Amino acid sequence: MAIFTRTTFLILALSTYTLVAQERESRKLKPPNILFIAIDDLRPALGCYGDPLAKTPYIDQFAKTARQFNHAYVQQAVCGPSRASLLTGLRPDRIRVWHNRNQFRNTIPDHITLPECFKNQGYVTLSLGKIFSGNAAELDPRSWSQPEVLRIKNWKNYLLPRNQGSSKKQSAYEDANVEDDGYPDGKLANLAIKKISDLKHDQQPFFLAVGFFKPHLPFNAPKKYWDLHDRNSFVLTEKLSQVVDDHPPLALHSHRELGGYKDVPKDESLSPEQTQLLRHGYYACVSYVDAQVGKILDALKRYDLEGNTIVVIWGDHGFALGEGSRWCKGTNFEIDTRVPLLIRTPELNQPGTATNSLVEMVDLYPTLTSLAGIPVTEKLDGRNLTPILHNPAEEGREMVLSQFNRPWTSDTPKIMGYSIRTETMRYTRWMNWISKQTVAEELYQYETSKNQTPQAATFVEQQNLASQHPELLKSLSHQMDRFLSEAASERFER
Repeated sequence: MAIFTRTTFLILALSTYTLVAQERESRKLKPPNILFIAIDDLRPALGCYGDPLAKTPYIDQFAKTARQFNHAYVQQAVCGPSRASLLTGLRPDRIRVWHNRNQFRNTIPDHITLPECFKNQGYVTLSLGKIFSGNAAELDPRSWSQPEVLRIKNWKNYLLPRNQGSSKKQSAYEDANVEDDGYPDGKLANLAIKKISDLKHDQQPFFLAVGFFKPHLPFNAPKKYWDLHDRNSFVLTEKLSQVVDDHPPLALHSHRELGGYKDVPKDESLSPEQTQLLRHGYYACVSYVDAQVGKILDALKRYDLEGNTIVVIWGDHGFALGEGSRWCKGTNFEIDTRVPLLIRTPELNQPGTATNSLVEMVDLYPTLTSLAGIPVTEKLDGRNLTPILHNPAEEGREMVLSQFNRPWTSDTPKIMGYSIRTETMRYTRWMNWISKQTVAEELYQYETSKNQTPQAATFVEQQNLASQHPELLKSLSHQMDRFLSEAASERFER
């Protein structure tokens, strides 16, 4: 594999920006619009990613016109840190956002975010739904031309009488027999379509961010999307449900997100029937969101904006559905850190061809600004992906980095787990935050039978091999030292 250093990628990014800017100027092209679609808690549960359980015809069709990134990874597998990292182009340690309530402006108050960069270049930037955060206190007005629309007062998450209690967490699922706009994501799609109609007549280019709430818990979707799926297809095998052998306790999260719902045991010990039900609910929600994405893409075409609009569809982190005896996210495992990422540009080379290059979500900032020919003055941790958009066989990163802290609710971590993913392996190191001493290690080899369990288009780790391969562990440890040194983390810069 060819190895690209940070300097090489910076040179590529600068040269690509210059060429894009010069070409657009010479051809007198209008600045491209950006349609930026975020989907909460979406693992690669899409037909185009090979998931046999998924029924996602609209995103699957979009993938035929886009570049599908088969190995895209988030910086931290929980929404707040993941989104803050992506939208600032900086890793969690740089912005000190390791928890949903941490705010990057407290650390880097003057940093120019991705949408803010576009706004400063004359774009109309609009945020609908969940983009920076699902909490109104954590929005970022500086990034947008108009006030963010997180949700509107009459958008109800629960519709059935059994779920009308005072708690925000009622049942973990709902299947009301309503039209798409009965639930918030349908209303959000309608709002986005109205905005696209308005923007058609605007003289300024736009950066429109639309953040869908599903398939985040509770798994609430109109009944017709539940009816698309056969409940019997969601049986979780005993092999996939087993906890990872020889894992350190730090590898598993202690936060019981699912256990907070009234019809779920607090310890999340579900019966096989409950597991089937909730897995069914997750995929019903994915189908529901897929249909809403389809409506927005149709509107883009109907209003004759498709030809000059870059479209990005992405998930903010993965999600476990009982695999490895885990639910939700909050770990450094593959199923939590790997996400779908699809990018379509008006002049994409080889559309519909997927790439297996390793990329990180922090790479989106320099990529989109480069595609639009917009100069960036900020020092970013991401790398420009335009060479991969030009050629899907182009090499990406040698390895990608994810992390998670324990306990995750504290303002300052006590233990941090850093995890590097190569083409075939994952090495995770848990470190004392103050002393930097290693307290636990993990090693998974995805090409071996012990850890290769392709299911629903991903891998489910089965056995920590750290104690069995000391030389390999040592080699990967040195690679992590180098990566952390180069990762622009102030704690590890040398």
